[in-house]
Amino acid sequence: MSENAKNISFCSLPDQLSCLLERTEKLLKPFTCRSPPAFSPWFPISTAAHRLPIRPAKPAPVITSGDFLADDPKSNKDPLFMDRDASPIRRSWSVFTQRRVLLQNPQSLSRQFDHMVSVHGLHLRQRAKWVITQDNCGDIEKVWRSLSRSVQSSRLPTCNANIQRERAEIWVFCDLLYSEQVGRHLKDELKLVGRVSLSVHKLGNIFSM
Repeated sequence: MSENAKNISFCSLPDQLSCLLERTEKLLKPFTCRSPPAFSPWFPISTAAHRLPIRPAKPAPVITSGDFLADDPKSNKDPLFMDRDASPIRRSWSVFTQRRVLLQNPQSLSRQFDHMVSVHGLHLRQRAKWVITQDNCGDIEKVWRSLSRSVQSSRLPTCNANIQRERAEIWVFCDLLYSEQVGRHLKDELKLVGRVSLSVHKLGNIFSM
């Protein structure tokens, strides 16, 4: 056992910490001590000539009492309830087909539709969207209820639908492989008039029926 270890072991329990500190200081004396380098700021010291980067470019706006209308009854309302008197937001809803439903065998594509797919280089599993507008039906809410039942009962393969009440439109999404079959179902079952358009992402309208 070394002499340093003997000296530490002979220290009493209350003095063990002080003995360890003393021996540590003696052991560290041969090592050179280096002073830390002087701190050099990355921003200019003279703030009079240079603006600090964290200072905003424009001063804060000054709000005076003249900016408030004291006789305006709406100014005293809680902002959470200010829009209560306005017209309510017309929400949009979506409907999805049931899961774990076996898909039907797709009907054969028409020559015109198959040519359109090959011209645009589309994939048959790509999603497409049929758009039903107010011009295609008399009551879009009635059409939406009928369409919801068809989608939920899995009568429209790979379909989900969304009603955009602000636009007065119904969007029916499906795989391109079933889009002609879905389009014919929409025209026949929902008694749609005029032409409904089929669109895909980045290309827009590519087909109508």
